[in-house]
Amino acid sequence: MHSLSPYLMRCFNPQLQGNKIEDRYTILDKVGQFDTYVLIKEYIESKSVGYHLVEKSKQVFCFEGMEFDVENRLICGWFQVGHYGTKSDIINISTGKVDFIKAQDNADIIKHFIYFFLPKGFNEGIAFFHSYRGNGIKTLFFELFKDYFLSKTKLNLQMNPLTYDKALAAWENANAKEIRLIKFSALNDIADQIKKLGHNEQELKIKPRRKSTFGKLKDYFNQESEQAKAIELLSPLCSEIKTVVELNGNKRTFIVGKSASNSICEIEAPEDLELIDGNPKFDAIKKWCDIVTEEFSSTMYPGLGKCNEQ
Repeated sequence: MHSLSPYLMRCFNPQLQGNKIEDRYTILDKVGQFDTYVLIKEYIESKSVGYHLVEKSKQVFCFEGMEFDVENRLICGWFQVGHYGTKSDIINISTGKVDFIKAQDNADIIKHFIYFFLPKGFNEGIAFFHSYRGNGIKTLFFELFKDYFLSKTKLNLQMNPLTYDKALAAWENANAKEIRLIKFSALNDIADQIKKLGHNEQELKIKPRRKSTFGKLKDYFNQESEQAKAIELLSPLCSEIKTVVELNGNKRTFIVGKSASNSICEIEAPEDLELIDGNPKFDAIKKWCDIVTEEFSSTMYPGLGKCNEQ
């Protein structure tokens, strides 16, 4: 249900000289006279008191519990977002009765964790956006902040999904130990019987023969591989496909196939992620983001070392 979507933050400056396009991406802490880290911090702080309306998308938002680690150039905390404009009934799932009616000017607020790492001297930064049941908030944050960034620097900020080879290098040789088909619908008769027991979501787990694997994680992104062909065949039978991989005794679940965003799989939360009332605990999700950042940094920032040991 909970997952992270990783993005690459960059700023293209046509005034920079260079033979390659990559040479024209500016160092993020030297965008003219501005530091991107400071601009994100200033914007978040300006929107951390009260809720703010976004009329175009009928959303409200506020930042809460934000932490700014200036020394290590980390920013993280809650981006609270809600939708308004539609009247609906709010029912109690235990009784099946309506507890109250959500009016058009009411908004249901959901807490999403956001996390930024912008090391000094690099033209790339990492951003993680927490999603719940596939609902994320990257688009809203980017639309809001890019205008602020442009007004200050006169340049455009880019925030694109991290490419597979750059983001998942640490896990590409991990062994696939399990395939999960979510909302598997091929066996309709059996599914109908399961629903009568009160179970609303079917999940089919496929495991390899003993002491065997389903290949490497990287195989699932090679369109010519047997793994990728199998995923393509299974995709119409379920809402999404996940693979559980193992490397050096550690496990990680990735969403793969057509439901994975922009050829980069979302990173599903570990099974032991601590929750409070369905929401991740702050310290738990921050630790998770720290771990994933370390993995990405080894590829993106060679020689930097651990992000918390600069």
